[in-house]
Amino acid sequence: MNDSTSGPSPQRLLLATDLCARCDRPLDRAKQLAREWQAELVVLTVREGPRTPEEVSSWLDGERTTGAFELAARRELEAEFAGTGLSPSLQVMEGDVIDNILGAASALDDTVVVTGASGEDTFQQLILGSTAERLSQSLMQPLLVVRQRTRGSYDRILVANDFSDAARRALATAVRLFPGRRIVLFHVLEAVAEPVAGAVQEALAASERFLDSCALPAGAREHIATFIGHGSVPDTISRYALEQALQLVVLGVRRQSGMARVFMGSRSDDLLQHLACDTLVVPAAQGGGDG
Repeated sequence: MNDSTSGPSPQRLLLATDLCARCDRPLDRAKQLAREWQAELVVLTVREGPRTPEEVSSWLDGERTTGAFELAARRELEAEFAGTGLSPSLQVMEGDVIDNILGAASALDDTVVVTGASGEDTFQQLILGSTAERLSQSLMQPLLVVRQRTRGSYDRILVANDFSDAARRALATAVRLFPGRRIVLFHVLEAVAEPVAGAVQEALAASERFLDSCALPAGAREHIATFIGHGSVPDTISRYALEQALQLVVLGVRRQSGMARVFMGSRSDDLLQHLACDTLVVPAAQGGGDG
């Protein structure tokens, strides 16, 4: 599998969806990115096990109901993508949603996985709780969690920075996927209740040293601005993202810590739940602890 932090745009997008009305936002974003990156779009939908006695009866019908499920999904896709110039492929699977997402992603080279963030069904709750922990901890590919409506490309992006290898990898991935876009490299001074000039200047200098240590493409650094906030990580980043109308926040995963030890430990649980904008979760390098 190609490294997600270097090289050209991704070859593929894997959209995990059940094609319901609540999935319109991740579907629209997948369309936009597939065009921007000239990437193959693979749509994955999973037929889960039965939940009611009536569903058990239908489930035991086996092949007939599976065929009808897939036929309905294909018709939905054909209608959705008519006239777009895109020809997504469809994978219909049965069983555990997360196992199937992981299996489908592992079979695709150079992939970004796309899913939604809110709602009541399994697909829409991926980023909130144990399901997300399992997915983010196991995925080897970046995971894009879509919350907002798609109104063009991602142009205003924040990369959370704790000066770790995970943050370095997150920044490299953001630069690779969105070249030429404005990126704010954001560090939070948690121990500072009020801005202190000395602490802020020291953190800004550390941010510049961090950028010096990053192997960025020529010209990339001129699009990156460093910024220092103060307070709790979730509140500070969420507030800044809202005030600045950011479209995407990028977080690096520390694989050994379990899901949203994504940025500065378990505090990222709150951050991921309260962010109003889309979130790109970048996994640690294979075999790496911190990224």
